[in-house]
Amino acid sequence: MSYAPYYNTPDMIEPRLLGQFDVGKITFEWSDRPKGDRNDMWPDFPHRIFTLDGDRAAMVMKTVAYVVTDENCDGRAIFERWEIKRNKRYV
Repeated sequence: MSYAPYYNTPDMIEPRLLGQFDVGKITFEWSDRPKGDRNDMWPDFPHRIFTLDGDRAAMVMKTVAYVVTDENCDGRAIFERWEIKRNKRYV
């Protein structure tokens, strides 16, 4: 499981956690990306997915997530398409 290193509180500074989803047998939590994240690169990927080795920029939709895994020599995102299950939005 890949959970965020924080949780939602009324007075939080970090972007609120928006939900969680499963890819295979792994659960991921996600939030909006904070302002200035990665120098505001890749505006088409407005979310942040928490992974075992940190976090990744992404665009999370209902049944699929596009996750940035690298960038090419001109700075454009290289991404993977993840089929997601049990996309649960937090209240």
